[in-house]
Amino acid sequence: MEQALNFEEYLECATQALEKLGDENISLNESLELYKKGMENLQKAQKLLETAQVQCETIKMQYTKES
Repeated sequence: MEQALNFEEYLECATQALEKLGDENISLNESLELYKKGMENLQKAQKLLETAQVQCETIKMQYTKES
């Protein structure tokens, strides 16, 4: 099983894939694979971001109730 990365690492992987897609010498199959991996990494980063947003809202509500 693949080890989970953190938000910044997923974004870095997606950025690297995007940079490689800019190379006009890569094949169509390689382009498709890079695109797929890039989108997967962005989706995982988005899920981590959404989780962090929920945690922030939970913390905010907790401290708002205590005030």
